[in-house]
Amino acid sequence: MITVNPHLHSTSAYAPGASPEQIKAQYGLSDVEKLASNENPLGCSPRATRAAIDALSTVNRYNDGGAALRARLAEFHGVTSDHIAVHNGSDAIIHQIMRTFLLPGETALSSEGTFVSFRLAVAAADRQCRLVPMAAGYRYDLGAIADAIDESTKVIYIANPNNPTGTHVTADELIGLLDRIPMSVLVVLDEAYIEYARQLHPQTCPTEDVVSRPNVVRLRTFSKAYGLAALRIGYAVGHPDVIQWLNRTKLPFDPNGVGCSAAIAALDDQEFVAQTVELNAQCLAIMKQAAHQAELVTAEPAANFLMIDLGSPESASRFHRMLLQGGFISRPLSNFGLPTCVRVSTGSVEQIMRLADVVRSAGRELHMPFEQSPILAREV
Repeated sequence: MITVNPHLHSTSAYAPGASPEQIKAQYGLSDVEKLASNENPLGCSPRATRAAIDALSTVNRYNDGGAALRARLAEFHGVTSDHIAVHNGSDAIIHQIMRTFLLPGETALSSEGTFVSFRLAVAAADRQCRLVPMAAGYRYDLGAIADAIDESTKVIYIANPNNPTGTHVTADELIGLLDRIPMSVLVVLDEAYIEYARQLHPQTCPTEDVVSRPNVVRLRTFSKAYGLAALRIGYAVGHPDVIQWLNRTKLPFDPNGVGCSAAIAALDDQEFVAQTVELNAQCLAIMKQAAHQAELVTAEPAANFLMIDLGSPESASRFHRMLLQGGFISRPLSNFGLPTCVRVSTGSVEQIMRLADVVRSAGRELHMPFEQSPILAREV
């Protein structure tokens, strides 16, 4: 028998959600919308599409390992290329950071109810993570995180906005935390949804005092607001003393050349990004109103999804099935440590208007006495 490192027996593979085709077959539906993975309903910039197609003519050649993309990102952020690392999505950089910087006996620290890839990355590196409870409103408790720092703490992970709660940390709150963190601790700011937060909650955006600190690394992605999820392009911005290790430890020709070409073109089309965040704000307003009318509890969103707390795992499971029956795939959050919650991504206005009707109907069903509910009673 081929053996593996023992710690891998306690890890599990990331499980993607069901596809629209699977749900159509399961429920006998003709139309199913996937609102489970926080994807861009507008697709991507036409410039990015053209750049990707043009890049296909050279797929027989190895690419430049992201050098041109790093140069363009450096220009975009007003730094040098030494401040930029690129990889196959920001998820890959999270894993890379844990493998590179966590030494034996060192731990990573974050909050409960944060991005599941953080915990998976720490476990895959055979290290331990410690999680502090969330504060009221499903927010990071930065004071509790600072209090939890001990001699073993090497990495602190802050997703801002947070996935899956959608809540945010203000720039002032972040500075308060950073002032309490030793310079020997690496702070990872995962800003996958920052483009949405910039419009919804401008106070989320970090100040120069934050981004210039040598122990802070910011992660960004082209998967969300830029709409390039399938091409897997993410990047890190930080001090060259840290970034050099990310560039040393990635494979030579990652990320792929087609994705890099599309990302450069997408970065140059900020008008598309503006359209995306405007649509998102419009759809979030409709979703929040529908949830309020259904008397459902939600977090305050700063990203492109709404988290709904149904109060119990049973109600969360029922709500998820009601959405499926209505033709909408959402994301139950048990794997994120939030078994009473469901996350629903924004979509087009037409999709969200139909979703709002389903949410209001589901809310009425959930608030009915069980024996009077035509849907819940039918599930027994």
